[in-house]
Amino acid sequence: MVAEADALLDGAMTPQKTVSSSARRTLHNTALLITFEIANPLLSILLVGTMTRKLGAEGTGAYNLLLNYFFVAHSFTSLGLNSLVTRDVSRDKSAARRHLCSSITLGLPASLVMAVGVLIAIRLAGYPADVVRGAWWVAVSLLPSIVILYSESIFIAFEKVRYMVGLTMVENAAKVATGLWLLHHGYGVVALMSSFAAFRFMNLLMNLAVFHRRIAPLGWDYDRDILKKLLHSVPVFGTIFVVAALYLRTDVFMLSKLGTLAAVGYYTIGYRLFAIAQVVPKSFNTSIYPVLSKLFHESQDSYQRASSMAVRYILVVLLPIAAGIAGLADPVVRLLFGPGFGDAASVLKVVIWTLVPYGIVRVLASSLFASNRQHIDLKVNLMGLATNVLLNVMLIPRFGILGCAWAALISMCCFLAFQCWFLRHEVGPVLREAEIVRPALVTLALVAWLHLTPGLALWARIAIGAVGYAGLLLALGVVRLDELRAVMPQPFALPVPEEPEA
Repeated sequence: MVAEADALLDGAMTPQKTVSSSARRTLHNTALLITFEIANPLLSILLVGTMTRKLGAEGTGAYNLLLNYFFVAHSFTSLGLNSLVTRDVSRDKSAARRHLCSSITLGLPASLVMAVGVLIAIRLAGYPADVVRGAWWVAVSLLPSIVILYSESIFIAFEKVRYMVGLTMVENAAKVATGLWLLHHGYGVVALMSSFAAFRFMNLLMNLAVFHRRIAPLGWDYDRDILKKLLHSVPVFGTIFVVAALYLRTDVFMLSKLGTLAAVGYYTIGYRLFAIAQVVPKSFNTSIYPVLSKLFHESQDSYQRASSMAVRYILVVLLPIAAGIAGLADPVVRLLFGPGFGDAASVLKVVIWTLVPYGIVRVLASSLFASNRQHIDLKVNLMGLATNVLLNVMLIPRFGILGCAWAALISMCCFLAFQCWFLRHEVGPVLREAEIVRPALVTLALVAWLHLTPGLALWARIAIGAVGYAGLLLALGVVRLDELRAVMPQPFALPVPEEPEA
């Protein structure tokens, strides 16, 4: 079993006493990314919590609306090439600088075009003056962000995510500290967006310095062949990332026009806590993607086992997170954002369950990219976007922010169904080997425990529930000791007797 677990992430059978170095790197990178991705938005909550009290729902909605424009525009400027850069550099690390220069050659002109497009779109949309002025800083922020994106893609390819983590933490800490100072001194949305842009440039300088010292010396290393390959991939990869970004953020744009900025504020506050929980599948897939890319070319059996194992373990983590956050939504929202944002808790109770299908969607999408089948992912994203828009049009006018939350959950379930349809000839074995029923049953036991123990102290309910959940996972074989040994750091990996050869 240990040899099988080793092969699952290394792509080749190795002696059973050798712990999989690729598996340990994946675990290390995932843990590092999750720690960062949780710490980063938790740090940002200090800023947002102050913002809700200083600027109210409308000001918070304006700030989050501008950030949504930035992230969607940034997806356009990336041309979807960051995943391709990661995939190719993971296979040929000597080409890192050539990929960076070639991708920047395409990305910077695209950023300039999108900067102008953002300014025009926000002005024509008829938003308040603060939103229009803040749009200038959104446009400026796109220029450093595209270079940061491609350098981070190469850090991921080198499995050195600690560089990306450290630099972004420094940027975010400085941004939060500055934002708190601005809010306490009476500044508003425009000033906050200007500091956002300033610290994007700071991150750019740090990124290039680390790239120069740790990856490859900086220099213009233009490669015509790489540029041609990137250009050839733009129609598919670019469309996928644009559609995916619109899918995840179209609800905010539609709510801003079908509702009010205050409604955007309530919705995005509830959605922000869901976004924090999203870091688990995001971080895991960031770590597993280069591994899957290599496995696809080395061992189809190990590639399939890796996909199944990824689905099972992502569900083991996401199901209790969704159940716990749904049960604690009201007190958490009141604590973080004040009693005036109670409506955000209703959003969170619904939208947090989107986490479960989203986790499987991310694993299957990573598998599609790793196996060079991005055209399937494009079709699924287009179908998912159409479903999301239709549901929002139907539900927002009638149910407001709660309709928006239900649209997010239902459309993500449909997204997963579309993926399974296109992969119907191969997804069955992956899901069977993932054994998805047993994690769901263990989670039902956890939900029952929380439902039957309202009189216990909160810490006791959480602690006993967590211990019971872990014990059931081991008892039912959902989490297996031999698999844990394969990914544990070497000093903690328990020795396993070798099995005799057949």
